[in-house]
Amino acid sequence: MSGGDGGGGRAGALSYGLPSIPSSKLPDLRFISRGAYGTVSAARHADWRVPVALKCLQGPLLDSDRNNLLKEAEILHKARFSYILPILGICNEPEFLGIVTEYMTNGSLNQLLHGKDVYPDIPWCLRFRILYEIALGVNYLHNMNPPLLHHDLKTQNILLDDEFHVKIADFGMSKWRVISMSQSRSESSLPEGGTIIYMPPEDYNPSQKTRASVKHDIYSYAIIMWEVMSRKQPFEEVINPLQIMYSVSQGQRLDLSEGSLSMDIPHRGLIIRLMESGWAQNPDERPSFLKCLIDLEPVLRTFDEIAMLEAVILLKRSKSLYESQCIYKSGKKANVEQISLNIPLNPEKPPYSSAIQCDALPLRSISPDTSKLKSIPQCNILSSGEILLTSCKLKL
Repeated sequence: MSGGDGGGGRAGALSYGLPSIPSSKLPDLRFISRGAYGTVSAARHADWRVPVALKCLQGPLLDSDRNNLLKEAEILHKARFSYILPILGICNEPEFLGIVTEYMTNGSLNQLLHGKDVYPDIPWCLRFRILYEIALGVNYLHNMNPPLLHHDLKTQNILLDDEFHVKIADFGMSKWRVISMSQSRSESSLPEGGTIIYMPPEDYNPSQKTRASVKHDIYSYAIIMWEVMSRKQPFEEVINPLQIMYSVSQGQRLDLSEGSLSMDIPHRGLIIRLMESGWAQNPDERPSFLKCLIDLEPVLRTFDEIAMLEAVILLKRSKSLYESQCIYKSGKKANVEQISLNIPLNPEKPPYSSAIQCDALPLRSISPDTSKLKSIPQCNILSSGEILLTSCKLKL
């Protein structure tokens, strides 16, 4: 059987209508991170001459598992929209199964919000655009036939392209996540569908099977709205995740006072109303993403195009300045290449030969066994002299 982009790989990928990308077309794979959806590496496609990301499951797979994952990937491949991370193809090898996606140079929303050394200021207009584009992307998924639910929406899998436009990743990957977690035998695995701080209370108990609902995603979106406006980690003061689950189950939510949400936020009242309705205890009281879009559209129109362009330029300059400072501190002349993180970080030391200390992005992902995390920024230097500025790891 022929077909696909570049041929090769297993015939299974082609039988599901997915472009097949053999691993030979992805030379010099560079490990980025490992998390709930497997490992992520970056490479430059040998024929396309563009950078791509490879998210893969390592180790042997049962034929039934492989077929289920290919079916899931085919559905994701059909989700083509401006604010959805496109799947370019499948790397279907005997040793592993991987999804090839576009490579996002500006990493994740989590990095943007919490990398305050890199981005001291994020203009309000750009924050509103990001929230609007997230709603556009998830609304598109919910309007597919059948609806495609994300169920793990968080700032770590909302990626940003060259111009800081949103690309939503890791949607509809429930089977992929379950198999990945079973392979890693992680003790921090969660009930199917999410990370605890973004998870609605009705989904806390895995023994109580609730009907899959779009209301899960709108709850996660409300938490993200708070995170975008405050630039704080949700529930960062809570050590035990069980405390989060208990408090949220009792109706407690994130702080809406001036201490967290500045009085300078434009349209502050509207944003708070959207948050409160989005994280309502009763799922039936939460709005649809269409309703959120209708409310956000007039807000976005209050910012002119020039202000938005200036905001993007400001972030690019901040990032460039930070990279220059990192290179200067390292005492080496290096070619800087940004590495995007498409999955939550695991505080596990990457296999690089040497490392330098640098004030890098304080990235974090909260899992059920997470206690207070203290980020010790670390930029990895490869033997070739390349600095992976955003593949920074956390140490407990």
